[in-house]
Amino acid sequence: MSMWGSVSVKIPSHIAVIPDGNRRYAKKAGLDFYRAYKKGVEKVRSFLIWALEYREIRSVTFFALSTENLQRNKLELEILFRIFEEEFRRTLEDPLIHDNKVRVRFIGERSLLPNRILKYMEELERQTRNYSSYNLTFALGYGGRAEIVRCIKRLLTGEVKIADITEETLFQCLDTKDLPNPEPDVVLRTGGEKRLSNFLLYQSAYSELIFLDKLWPEIEKEDLAYVVEEYSRRQRRFGR
Repeated sequence: MSMWGSVSVKIPSHIAVIPDGNRRYAKKAGLDFYRAYKKGVEKVRSFLIWALEYREIRSVTFFALSTENLQRNKLELEILFRIFEEEFRRTLEDPLIHDNKVRVRFIGERSLLPNRILKYMEELERQTRNYSSYNLTFALGYGGRAEIVRCIKRLLTGEVKIADITEETLFQCLDTKDLPNPEPDVVLRTGGEKRLSNFLLYQSAYSELIFLDKLWPEIEKEDLAYVVEEYSRRQRRFGR
């Protein structure tokens, strides 16, 4: 709990984000896909900066590239892969990550991604593996249903013992198994659409869903403040 003046405010510890609206923003702003997506990536970094101002927010997870996104045309995918390569390389030396001890993780099916991106992903994870103050997770080549299938395969191969599985222990065979708090308190989606789009299906069973009409590149610091305020007003019952 944080105090804003004399008002006690409940702050989410884990926010999962579906940053929707980059392509619509490109059309609206008259930008090519590369510049529009670059602006979207810049907002990811800005969002992390804003989140770090709330000491209670310890984890942010971004839905960066879905398995469905991988079916887009090759030119658009190449633009996305180029941007990921540029940004992950830059993030390796980003003071925002290292000064704040942010651990970076990636979830999803890595075999779907180019090797030139994988090498930076793996290096980011290696460099930050001993950080524990904050958690930044990117879902790349990710789909919630595919994640559950991977979990079932881990059970069938004996990697996780079937006899030990409960609703709680099932988290140990999901892609988010290394996160200290895999269940997001809030799932935020921008762009006006109101659906989960196959994102963190098991983990978000009791998450608060918040939808913003703004396109992702248009969000600002006050939008995160709104999310925190809206979350603080809700009474979480966890099905009870």
